[in-house]
Amino acid sequence: MMSSTVTPRGRAVTPRRVSLVSAVGRRLRSREGFSLIEVIVAMMVLAVGLLGLAAGTGWMIRTVHMGELETKRSVALQSAVESVRASEAMEDGEDTFGDYTVSWEVGSSDQHSRHMQFVVVGPGRAGSEGGMPTMSDAVADTFNLRIMR
Repeated sequence: MMSSTVTPRGRAVTPRRVSLVSAVGRRLRSREGFSLIEVIVAMMVLAVGLLGLAAGTGWMIRTVHMGELETKRSVALQSAVESVRASEAMEDGEDTFGDYTVSWEVGSSDQHSRHMQFVVVGPGRAGSEGGMPTMSDAVADTFNLRIMR
């Protein structure tokens, strides 16, 4: 016959029932908090996510800066084209617009238009290494335009 234990409420508990009650108690205690392994894994996942966010932010800032430089380069070219159009002579020349130097040469012409080559030199995108654009202070771009008279 099995021996029994009396609980504070006066109930008799068999050894099999005691082991079941203690197993349930252990399960409940193990769910009271996180284990050290779970905390370490959560910290690693968080760290990887934050590093990815930081890398993406750096790439975005660099790309926005490159876009700003390309816009300034386009404004310098457009300013040079407009100043050449405004002058009647349409001859070779050079001018500076902010950080950019624009030079132009007059090429062939006909009755209604004139071919011109514009070279813009200034800061800009020199290429890309590993997917990231690289910058240089002296990037030269050449534009061939036909200007109507």
